[in-house]
Amino acid sequence: MTNTMLPMENKQVSLMFSGGLDSTAAALNLAQEYHKVHLLTYYNGYGHLYIKNSARRAEELSKMVKDKFTHNIISIEELFKKMVIDKLTEDYKEYKSGFIWCLGCKMCMHTRSIIYNLDNNIGLMADGSSEDSDEMVEQTALSISLIAMLYEAYKISYFVPVYKRTRKEKIKTLKAMNFRMGLQIGDRFLGIQPKCIPGELYYMPYLLFNKAMKHEKPSVAKFIKDKHGLAEQYIKEHLKNG
Repeated sequence: MTNTMLPMENKQVSLMFSGGLDSTAAALNLAQEYHKVHLLTYYNGYGHLYIKNSARRAEELSKMVKDKFTHNIISIEELFKKMVIDKLTEDYKEYKSGFIWCLGCKMCMHTRSIIYNLDNNIGLMADGSSEDSDEMVEQTALSISLIAMLYEAYKISYFVPVYKRTRKEKIKTLKAMNFRMGLQIGDRFLGIQPKCIPGELYYMPYLLFNKAMKHEKPSVAKFIKDKHGLAEQYIKEHLKNG
């Protein structure tokens, strides 16, 4: 059961949070509607660096909007090993694409988010994904719609509050509020959020040459649905062990 009908003082929501442009804009949006926003930052232990950049951004948010945010940095290393690392060879043979790393990581984050929300009795989960970043397989409309189905199984409402807002709008908002913007290259900002070395290498052709990676929809859909089973098993084990 979601808490969307609760009075303002009881309404809580979780947000997958890196501290970058999109998730910061999402956090500000949610703070207008919810009493408490739980910012969740994950690291997988395999090439994730500068995780504490997200904590600096969370501190900025807490100074600008009082008594709204709580920030948690959570390891998904064990789950990432089970869902991605141990299956890399098998999955690459099946999908023949590097998207298995990034999308697999995002599936782990969503799995752990479900556990967090169940443990804390939170019925709403938000994601800072953006339509103008849908060159990233995990931010496509297809991926989002299929991931939402995983949350539905646990009576958690999943949504993307700033998906339709343009980067230009978000940049304008954050600059007007004097947020740290880092080093700007085009419409991207470096140094304000964690780095994922394998992910950046995979998307390098797009970042350097504006050449989007090929992500066949049937393959993406099959990958997500296949990982649903592993996610549900992991959640079930957690609930069983308390």
